[in-house]
Amino acid sequence: MIQHSEVKQTSTTKLVRIELKSQNDASCVFNNLGHILDVELLRECFRDLDGSKAVGIDGVTKSAYGANLESNITDLILRVRKGSYIPQASRLVGIPKIDGTKRTLAIACVEDKLVQDACKRILERIYEPLFLPVSFGFRPGSNPHKALVALDGNLKLPQTGALIDVDLRKAFDMIPHEFLEKFIRDKISDERFLHLILKLIKAETIDAEKVRRRNTCGVPQGSALSPLLCNIFLHHIVDVWFLELNKREFSGQCRLTRYCDDMVFTVSSEEEAWRLHKLLGEQLEFFGMQLHEGKTRVIPNGSRAAKAQDSEGKRVPSFSFLGFIHVWGRARNRSTGKIFLRVKRRTCPKRYRAKLSEMKEYIRTNRHRKDLLEVTKRVVQGYLNYFAINDNSRRINMFVKEVKCLLFKWLNRRSQKKSLTWEKFASILNRTHFPQPNILHDLFFNSSAFKPQCR
Repeated sequence: MIQHSEVKQTSTTKLVRIELKSQNDASCVFNNLGHILDVELLRECFRDLDGSKAVGIDGVTKSAYGANLESNITDLILRVRKGSYIPQASRLVGIPKIDGTKRTLAIACVEDKLVQDACKRILERIYEPLFLPVSFGFRPGSNPHKALVALDGNLKLPQTGALIDVDLRKAFDMIPHEFLEKFIRDKISDERFLHLILKLIKAETIDAEKVRRRNTCGVPQGSALSPLLCNIFLHHIVDVWFLELNKREFSGQCRLTRYCDDMVFTVSSEEEAWRLHKLLGEQLEFFGMQLHEGKTRVIPNGSRAAKAQDSEGKRVPSFSFLGFIHVWGRARNRSTGKIFLRVKRRTCPKRYRAKLSEMKEYIRTNRHRKDLLEVTKRVVQGYLNYFAINDNSRRINMFVKEVKCLLFKWLNRRSQKKSLTWEKFASILNRTHFPQPNILHDLFFNSSAFKPQCR
């Protein structure tokens, strides 16, 4: 019987070869990828599948599928190879957003999740060497904090005097399949593998009213493939386009920081920002996308603009990116005592209020569950893992304090008699190692943009 380490070694070796080939020859077109999607790769995808996620329309869980894993995977790979594999309809679920609207997620069945993940791993190895360093979203070895550090550097450049805070209108839902297919065909000529990708993209969805629809536009969020496909699309129509445009029209003075469909352009002046805004709008419109004009902003910002406003006792406008409000403020160099300007960040108020509201509702409705404290600890730790950055101490301290108060309040309402004093409750929190609001990501001192001031 094949050992786990041997299986992983075999499937990983095949993927590494693909990545090296793409890395060494950017013009390489791949014409034989079908052999990589095999039983070994599907086994690996199954092992990495999160069994706690929602199930698809067939109601099959990971554990149920795994009860006959070998026969299920063997049957699946045969159907994929013969071309008879048809994805089941994905169940559409509306997830509330902080602006009051809903984000639609497509929940696929276990079998389809395995095929999506396998295809993602193959495509990722092809495209990862091609993606530009301005792109940070949903990429191996990257994260939102690295995007924030990169944006720091762009804002600190002496030529930066304005920025465009870009918001795309329903980016995942608006991607035209014909353009996406063309971009993928530029790198892949294996028709069977291409056909499989298109099957996954165009698979049916079923909404709350049980209405089935074939997906004719966009890549449904919730699929393992969707973020990568969105990155492939935006790589071609934004990143590569902007690289050439910047050299040709702006003398290389502009910069881009993109996290999937969230992006910020830093520019030398407001006039040039508006010119770039117009060109970007035209480029996106040509490829079937739209700027959300109500949320896309051109504002004075950056090192030069901040200094000019500070000399008049004013501040440049703040902006939001990746869940943080970015505000220019004064700081003191600890070693020299010199005052200088830099970007400071705190949690967006809407994000903060929405998360607290979510926590209040969960604790209230689940106060009788024995695992309430453990679940709450995991949620709080997850919140801190993202938002516990320098300059955000006050907000994360408030969040942890508010969650503790909510726990104390609703645990004491499980019966008519008050069962907990604050001292006893605090003792329980200490004993169970409730997360503490400590700074986990010191982005300021990790950013090369600020190292000269910090020596």
